[in-house]
Amino acid sequence: MVTKRSKRGNPIPLIVEPHPEDYDGYPFITLIQYRKEHILTLIDNADAKTIKAYVLDMCGPAGVNEELLISVAKKWYDENGLYRYPVSFTLSQYGIAGEASKIYRTFNIEHITRVIGPLPKFEMKEIKSVKRRRRKPVPPGVEVKNKVIKIS
Repeated sequence: MVTKRSKRGNPIPLIVEPHPEDYDGYPFITLIQYRKEHILTLIDNADAKTIKAYVLDMCGPAGVNEELLISVAKKWYDENGLYRYPVSFTLSQYGIAGEASKIYRTFNIEHITRVIGPLPKFEMKEIKSVKRRRRKPVPPGVEVKNKVIKIS
């Protein structure tokens, strides 16, 4: 007997489940089973072929402040819910997108068999070319102050 493979290339369909009833953790954290390995993530965006996420298990080895990342994600969830815009927008607003990019990974859906928790999907239109104006140099004697948003 020959089994027919799905279009995903993986004979096992992707299973997306909500958190269990007795789950008392953060509602925005998702567990991904990727190549038989369980990974705790904060999903930024998903589409038909990939899931883009911040891997919380890598915070320690990469030197990323996990408490700061979780507190910003909590603010994003409290203000936004899950489905208005990706968490990466909020990380950028708080100035920690560069640090968080150390743990940002893209997972191929073909190798994911199970997702427990939210799987937010945002229709992001890709811009093919960006027209930019040339920067004019800041004249000497002009003070430049960077705006920093504080987390309370």
